Amino acid sequence: MVKQYKIDAVDDLVSKLENRGNIILTDYSGIKVKELNSLRNMLREKDAEYKIVKNNLFKLALEKAGYEGMDDHIKGPIAVAFAGEDVGEIAKILKNFAKEYEAFSYSAGVLDRVIYNEDQIKQIADLPSLDVVLSQVMSMINAPSSGIAMGMNQVMASLARGINAVAEANNQ
Repeated sequence: MVKQYKIDAVDDLVSKLENRGNIILTDYSGIKVKELNSLRNMLREKDAEYKIVKNNLFKLALEKAGYEGMDDHIKGPIAVAFAGEDVGEIAKILKNFAKEYEAFSYSAGVLDRVIYNEDQIKQIADLPSLDVVLSQVMSMINAPSSGIAMGMNQVMASLARGINAVAEANNQ
């Protein structure tokens, strides 16, 4: 007979997968609890959750939630970063944490139901954040109108200087 706490754990993981479908699998072995709590706090600030999971229960949850092809990545002690929409920021936090603690690593991730390997997750971490991209796009959109406004301003200033020069020439 299956114990109730295991059923509850699987249901909780399925709920997390359905609400925050983007995940990154990490190997936390060799990292102290204090450092893991620090990582949890950093991820929580970005609206993500970091949870140590039992492999067999997580496999069941993945199967129930409709995720396929993850079995090869679920080996050894793993913890899962459940991310919302801003996966790039979560990947950056994990990448920086891995730089600081060599024992920490991540093996794979699922973004919009597509499996990504470690190198692809690193590439996602290197992408600029959504705010940076939006500001770059806005500056590119704004650049032509700023140029037009500056050009119009210079034309008006030149016209005013020309009128002023004619007026001074007439007064003399």
